[in-house]
Amino acid sequence: MYASNKSTPRIIHMLKKIGLFTALALALLLSAFFLAVYNNNQETNNFDVKVYKTHLEKSIAWLKTNKQKIVLENNAMLWWMIYESHKISHDPELAELLKSYFNQHPKIKSAIWGPLFNGRKYYFIDGYSLSNLPYYNQHFIYSLHCANDLAEELPVIAQQNKSDFCLHPNYFYRPACITHQLMGINFLNQNRCINIAEIETVINDLQQDIVKQMTWDIRVVDVYLQRVMMLLITGAQDEVKPIWIQQILNHQLRDGGWGNFDALFKLWGDKSVGFSSRVISIRSEKSSFHATAQALYILTWLTHSRNN
Repeated sequence: MYASNKSTPRIIHMLKKIGLFTALALALLLSAFFLAVYNNNQETNNFDVKVYKTHLEKSIAWLKTNKQKIVLENNAMLWWMIYESHKISHDPELAELLKSYFNQHPKIKSAIWGPLFNGRKYYFIDGYSLSNLPYYNQHFIYSLHCANDLAEELPVIAQQNKSDFCLHPNYFYRPACITHQLMGINFLNQNRCINIAEIETVINDLQQDIVKQMTWDIRVVDVYLQRVMMLLITGAQDEVKPIWIQQILNHQLRDGGWGNFDALFKLWGDKSVGFSSRVISIRSEKSSFHATAQALYILTWLTHSRNN
């Protein structure tokens, strides 16, 4: 009893110290965060097109170096980004990459993803055959084929035609929900599939949501690239701040690619603490096809855009 009473002030003192330490650590983290937000939104000048071209050439070099590996990845959306980049630039090296991809996957243009590469559209698609795909892939396929029956079979498709879809509890925590949704809506708009009421309003709403995300989500990871890409290709290029492009250029790795990890500080060896799709991770910086394909599309657009 007496020993416990004597130790009580020490415990209280220790708890106060822990509380003070926690408060200081939280204050430092918040300060670092708001400084990063400021840096991610500060005014800066546009780059000369030669700068974009230099970074673009490095990204193409990464794709060529990793050709044997990436042609095995039958992710049609990533190869669509290379396909669209080639349509803009007519780069012969991208043409060779695409040739290798189509040789590796000779049926892709007649498959369900065929419209991405000017392939045939299906008159009928069974909703059950898509039921195991992610919700956004279901929406992409519906939009690419103008498959209106799919929206009746799979309710989540029609839901993605509304501006507030990503506010649903099942989706709001997914960082790429809005960019995926805008990608599907953009296909729908380009193909003039159906007359969605006020489709331009939906597109504008999603673009503005992405701008808000770019303002506060400072992690230069895969989704950061995807947000900038979608703003550029859907006509909202004036919303893209030059500092966001600078951030992307600064995060190109030495091998010419981009990864899904934004290193903050080194730990040991090649390990670092940094931002990832899971907010905070300990890993190595490593280029990925997914991030690099998106960066390629961005840099191709910037290099060859008439606005530059």
